[in-house]
Amino acid sequence: MKLNNLEHYEEFFICAYCAYCVNNNAACPTFLSVRHEIVTGRGKMITARNLAQGLLNKEEGLEALKDGLFQCTFCGACEQECMVDIPLTEVYTELKGLMQDRLPENTVKIFQNLESKFNIYGMDQADRNFWNFDVEDTYDELVNRSAEVGYFIGCMASYMGRASGAPVAILKLVTHANEKISIFSPTENCCGNPFLLGGCLEKAKKLAQHNVNEIEKLGIKTLFVSCAGCYRVIKEEYPKLLGIELPFKVFTHMEYLLNLIKEKKLKLLSLTNIKVSFKDPCELGRHCGEYEIARDLISSLPGIESVELANNRENALCCGAGGLVKANYPELAEDIALRLIQQMEEAGTELCLNACPSCLLNIDQFLRQQQSSILAIDIAQLVHRLSQNYQNSLIVNQ
Repeated sequence: MKLNNLEHYEEFFICAYCAYCVNNNAACPTFLSVRHEIVTGRGKMITARNLAQGLLNKEEGLEALKDGLFQCTFCGACEQECMVDIPLTEVYTELKGLMQDRLPENTVKIFQNLESKFNIYGMDQADRNFWNFDVEDTYDELVNRSAEVGYFIGCMASYMGRASGAPVAILKLVTHANEKISIFSPTENCCGNPFLLGGCLEKAKKLAQHNVNEIEKLGIKTLFVSCAGCYRVIKEEYPKLLGIELPFKVFTHMEYLLNLIKEKKLKLLSLTNIKVSFKDPCELGRHCGEYEIARDLISSLPGIESVELANNRENALCCGAGGLVKANYPELAEDIALRLIQQMEEAGTELCLNACPSCLLNIDQFLRQQQSSILAIDIAQLVHRLSQNYQNSLIVNQ
């Protein structure tokens, strides 16, 4: 491991060991669970520095660093609070790149699936339209058509039934609004986020190039995305990976839906005193700075009462599923999620609104396990329900 060859090598020596990254407003979610210094920003930086200087036994130091890096949820709270402005998440990615022979077992499996099947589950490409049975006619009309507006669905919504609520709702809303968009689900590949989270940039680059090519083929000029991780990667990472300015604009599905409402293309009915809380996704919020679009969308919905969690926006708690933690350390993902759920209970939340399928699936799993009355849905599902006459009763796919 040649640490001194890393682009961010000098950052190891800038870390002030101040603990802002430990006891920040959002709090390091992993540290709150495992209470070990190695998982904190300063713990990883000091360990890397000591390894670079030969002050640690190499094998023991690398194993400790592995624990710190791969138990990190990539929530970005440490970087947000760093008093000396170290780009910590970039440092972590670079360090992971030097640890490809030490990847957690399930990360290796995910990588193998991505290389062979271009999705994290190792399922056939033909199964990418698994979710569309309820909107098959609309799907067939929109798939692979030339259009200026395109929709990137992502692996989780495509293959995981519980996460498919977002694309189903969006296609139904597209029909209601008489919109003509393009989806390229049959040729869509994973955005590449798992490769990036595992430190394998070159393999992520191949997926990025494929997706950009497919988007260009259809003449798409603006692309909306319903997954916070896909949004971050396509908007922020693709230009860096490919060394280009993207030939299309990228925005969230929330912005797309809000525009339809503003343009009066959707007629919404009112619900009565439904208390909703938006769960700020880490990759949409702290990583991309997108906080208000969700709240603008919620405020445009009649009869909806928005209840903020005690930690929100840049101080929002992580759900626990990010950074491939859910795949490798499920008990840690559970512990982190339960702290978030406690805040929902305290706030009187009835609906937890999501804009990230990873958040949705992890939160939903443990809401059910706790037998909570709170429901977790994608925000697009709520917009769709408001576009239907359900006589003020909220019906959500379970």
